[in-house]
Amino acid sequence: MRVGIAGLGTVGGSIYRILKERGNEIEKRIGEKFIISKVINRSPQKYELLGVPKEEIAFDFDDLILNSDVVVEAIGGTDVAVDLVRRALELGRIVVTPNKNLISEYGNEFSEYIKKRKLFFEASVGGGIPIISLLQDYLIFQKVTRIRGIMNGTTNYILTEMSKGRHFEEVLKEAQELGYAEADPTNDIEGYDVAYKVSVLAGVVTGRFPGINSVQFEGITRIDPEYLKEIVRSGKKLKLIGELDFSTNRYEVRLREVTPEDPFFNVDGVDNAIEVSTDLAGDFLLKGRGAGGYPTASAVIADLFRVAKYKVLGGAEKFSVVVMKFGGAAISDVEKLEKVAEKIIKRKKSGVKPVVVLSAMGDTTDHLIELAKTIDENPDPRELDLLLSTGEIQSVALMSIALRKRGYKAISFTGNQLKIITDKRYGSARIIDINTDIISRYLKQDFIPVVAGFQGITETGDITTLGRGGSDLTAIALAYSLGADLCELYKDVDGVYTADPRIVKDARVIKELSWEEMIELSRHGAQVLQARAAEFARKYGVKVLIKNAHKETRGTLIWEGTKVENPIVRAVTFEDGMAKVVLKDVPDKPGVAARIMRTLSQMGVNIDMIIQGMKSGEYNTVAFIVPESQLGKLDIDLLKTRSEAKEIIIEKGLAKVSIVGVNLTSTPEISATLFETLANEGINIDMISASSSRISVIIDGKYVEDAVKAIHSRFELDRE
Repeated sequence: MRVGIAGLGTVGGSIYRILKERGNEIEKRIGEKFIISKVINRSPQKYELLGVPKEEIAFDFDDLILNSDVVVEAIGGTDVAVDLVRRALELGRIVVTPNKNLISEYGNEFSEYIKKRKLFFEASVGGGIPIISLLQDYLIFQKVTRIRGIMNGTTNYILTEMSKGRHFEEVLKEAQELGYAEADPTNDIEGYDVAYKVSVLAGVVTGRFPGINSVQFEGITRIDPEYLKEIVRSGKKLKLIGELDFSTNRYEVRLREVTPEDPFFNVDGVDNAIEVSTDLAGDFLLKGRGAGGYPTASAVIADLFRVAKYKVLGGAEKFSVVVMKFGGAAISDVEKLEKVAEKIIKRKKSGVKPVVVLSAMGDTTDHLIELAKTIDENPDPRELDLLLSTGEIQSVALMSIALRKRGYKAISFTGNQLKIITDKRYGSARIIDINTDIISRYLKQDFIPVVAGFQGITETGDITTLGRGGSDLTAIALAYSLGADLCELYKDVDGVYTADPRIVKDARVIKELSWEEMIELSRHGAQVLQARAAEFARKYGVKVLIKNAHKETRGTLIWEGTKVENPIVRAVTFEDGMAKVVLKDVPDKPGVAARIMRTLSQMGVNIDMIIQGMKSGEYNTVAFIVPESQLGKLDIDLLKTRSEAKEIIIEKGLAKVSIVGVNLTSTPEISATLFETLANEGINIDMISASSSRISVIIDGKYVEDAVKAIHSRFELDRE
């Protein structure tokens, strides 16, 4: 199980050390291997202090979350920690936290995750005392009537030493030096810490976290030394005790005098103790160390054991599957292919089971097409697909050999062997079904499956290909069929950019896009991901991460997306080489538009925008945009006859420029800014089309670079 740790302070650092130093011992005892996948800390000095390898350091929270099965939040406080926990839960990760402030004040927001065993927080109350698991698991069917306890080892240590006649300031300084108290001890000595813990316990028992404002509390800073001496002389001790009375819903933190008969009388130093009273099983008393990093870290690791147990009980596999797809440029020669093999092995060592999908090496596909065309300019589609499929077969066989040479079990598969069933649209086949039983069987035997992308097989046994970029589609379809958490697509770029970086030098990588935004980008010029692949990911809910194949980068996450209401422009893209076809004086009567579209469909012409002009007498003008490459399919005479147009005009040399984002048409401001920007550059707009996540304009192709640069600057897309 991959564990990501956010925060490497006293607790987080202790968790890191325990998992590193005792990982093998833990695996032997419980049969579960915990691998630290990523860590992140505000101060980089901690990495050096703990000896954290470079590959374990996360770029940001998302990088940590996506590369972990369980996220340990050890940041503390609520500002940053809440955002991390929300994001991790939103992305489907399990969270473990010792953060009592967070659970106390935000537990109600996360209550469903707590019920579904997605959020664990044993370490938030009793240090090394397993009080939360006692209440959640063992006492779940009993009525808890009362809880009282010493829940702060720091204050208990200070009170113990003060009872010996020492001064408060002296003992506090010593506690700080020993690591029992923080540099700012306010939360401990003023009672806030115990109040938060009381709120957490109340929430666990009642299902509703009351928050610290519902707890009456005091601290230990105002104790009269003479009063304390009198208590000691009388044979009693003074303890800071949290109390929950569920019959009256009274929650308090008070200084209490305890007698030798009280179970807390001999709880001294940094120890904690909690007493739970129930209606069926009587009273329970738990005692343990309550201050310092290791007791809390031990409780966090105990929660990791619980996570593993619940995953098994829920029928989940112990391992996480990640699909890794590499494009042809990443494996264009044997040297690059072997570097990719090393990258796959590193991913496997990080705690996942990789399933690898490969394209053909370099320009192999183009060379095969050229070879076929030397024989026949229009080769038979079935035979061409069979020929092109050999490129990917070569790649997967060589990769399997490279992995085996390095001592790893690997096995290659063609689309035929995996029964990636498609329809019979040669050159652009659609996937109907994938049988992943074979891959699953080999994964359980610790093999690395290496799958040929871009290809499938019809139900009658003919080899098919999925179109340009089809290996992306193979990878995403496999990820869905295998139930993989993530599909990683390795490209020649760091991710999806706000604009083409070859044109806009300050274009930046976008951290996250929704599936809808990616579909729009793919359809309107961005070549980083096949539009069909993006549509498949949206339909089946597959998270996709686009990363650089040649270096370590964070990448762009494509998924459901964070829910936002305000309009956001994410990127500007373009597609040049467009042509406008104008049908002038088309009769304004029912059925004409349908005949135009039916004719274009029969010709195999894919149109982009279509506009019908204002009616003039008995006639209309219809115009549509097509790539210039499609004009060869256009039978002008047939289209003119069926549309009854008096004239058809074709205008070449156009370009389409689009902005893509969230809720773009919800306000005219976005459109106005786009149009003003082009006007200021002296660029005329020929046609306009829009959807909720896209606004596109057709302009003269010679102005496309100026337009993209101006739009990128005007919408400040170079800024985070």
